[in-house]
Amino acid sequence: MSRSPIFTSLFSRLMFFFLVVMLIPVSVLGFSYLTTGRHAIINNLSGQSETNLERAALRLTQLIEGYRHKAYTISTNEDIIAVLENDEPQSMQQGMTRIYEQLFSIMKGDTYLATASIVSATGRVRLSTHLFPDQYDLRYQGNDTNPFFDLSRAGVDTASTITMRNRYVTQNNVFVFLNILRKVRNNSGEVLGYVAVDIFQDSISALPRGLGFSDLLLIDTENYAAYSLIHMDMHGDFSHFPELGSITFPLEAGSFVSESNIVSLIPIANTQLFLAGVTDTTMYQRNIDGYVAMILLVLAMGTILAGVLAYFFSRSIARPIDSLARSMHKVETGNLETRVAESDIWEISQLERSFNTMVKQITTLMDLTREEEAKLQEAERKALEAQLNPHFLYNTLNTVKAIAKLHHEEDILLITTKLGKLLRNAIDNRDAETSLQESFALVDSYLTIQKIRFGAKLNTVVELEESIATTKTPKLIIQPLVENALIHGLEPKIGNWRLTIKAYRDLSDIVISVADNGIGFPDHLQYDTLFEPESHNHVGLYNIHRRLKLRYGDGAGLVIDSAKDEGTIVTIRIPLEDVSSSTKETE
Repeated sequence: MSRSPIFTSLFSRLMFFFLVVMLIPVSVLGFSYLTTGRHAIINNLSGQSETNLERAALRLTQLIEGYRHKAYTISTNEDIIAVLENDEPQSMQQGMTRIYEQLFSIMKGDTYLATASIVSATGRVRLSTHLFPDQYDLRYQGNDTNPFFDLSRAGVDTASTITMRNRYVTQNNVFVFLNILRKVRNNSGEVLGYVAVDIFQDSISALPRGLGFSDLLLIDTENYAAYSLIHMDMHGDFSHFPELGSITFPLEAGSFVSESNIVSLIPIANTQLFLAGVTDTTMYQRNIDGYVAMILLVLAMGTILAGVLAYFFSRSIARPIDSLARSMHKVETGNLETRVAESDIWEISQLERSFNTMVKQITTLMDLTREEEAKLQEAERKALEAQLNPHFLYNTLNTVKAIAKLHHEEDILLITTKLGKLLRNAIDNRDAETSLQESFALVDSYLTIQKIRFGAKLNTVVELEESIATTKTPKLIIQPLVENALIHGLEPKIGNWRLTIKAYRDLSDIVISVADNGIGFPDHLQYDTLFEPESHNHVGLYNIHRRLKLRYGDGAGLVIDSAKDEGTIVTIRIPLEDVSSSTKETE
């Protein structure tokens, strides 16, 4: 994978990383503002909008509840019920003054802000604090135009219906934006007529003041219409209000962002109405854009300044390192006289000092290497000369063997043959390991010679399990044990000698044992001391034990079990898994 050339030099990398380190804080701050700043401002505006909207909703709820109570009071007035129950305009003339006094008393001083109208179910009786609205004249209204039609089929007969459906303009050019409708019943529950309290827009003219909304809308969720409480001439379906374009039903309290506006919604208690506060974010957006421009300018200036500073910082660090690299190249070409001057930077001066020391040590080591090579050549020459002696003995032994054969000296012939095998095995140092079959053949050669020497006195038993005959083990780990058993265990013993050599598989181990019926080890002897290099009388045991540990680790080892005047058993245990892997590597 190829790397960009710009990053192959220390200077360019330092320059890059200095720029990154210098620009990251400014970039993080700028990015944080761009991503979270705008969101934070929107959230803050939404929170303020919802708080102000709650205040407006509380005022409107209080206003509606006041007029709802007036509608209830009118619908339960006994004189009004009596007039509607009689349903005769002539009878109404007699108590007209009293009825109007009660009607105006209920409305009190609100006749400038609302009008109250009463109509019988037949439309024959009609009363109002103002000119009676034509749309409430039931004599000329069908089901489609009857303003009380929805009220007549309402499930809760005693409840008031609040609607924006019956908007109209009075004779004084006053706009009615909200209607509170209620049934009038007698004691038997018969519907006698209806009460309509119409609220003028002047009653809510002060509602939006001090709230900070660009528009305050009253939404009728049943008729899918809206009315602006700030721009009184704006009313109708949602197409007249673009800020409500993304609104979804059913409405829920909360805020959402619509184009350049934040729209907050809150329900009016006990009605199907919602109050919507619209906050124009254009001014805030301009402020955000100004901050963004300032951040970009700071980033640009910071980049230029960071580039200049990074250049000088990188140069001051890279220059001594570049000089050191050039000096190293000279040393690579063989110029060991090269030295570098120490710089003012402490860490780099340590590196330069170490380089100078290293060059001196290399010079010294090269001189020592030349001396060692000369000594090694001399040692190799002597080793080659010394190697001639075993070969000379082996060749001489072959001559003795030929003469013994010529003169029919069978014992001498057998001894020289077996001794030749022993000597050839000692000379052959090509492999560090040999098969158990070859090791037992070597033991057989050694025992053959000893049987000629000691005759029938020496009885031997040699057993090698066939399944492990080809298993590789280190050379010369069995023959030295047999030799030790014969020399140290059997020769001092009076009587017949018995020597048993076995190799077999025991679960996941290979076990090699050499047992004799000799004099055994002294009782006071600690067997662990036999495996220490300081044990000069038992170098063979230490050698075998050490080689087993080096080859197989702690899983292998040599164990001695001895009793005085009874004999000794020396056991070698080798993990079969390690032996198998060793055999595969050898193959």
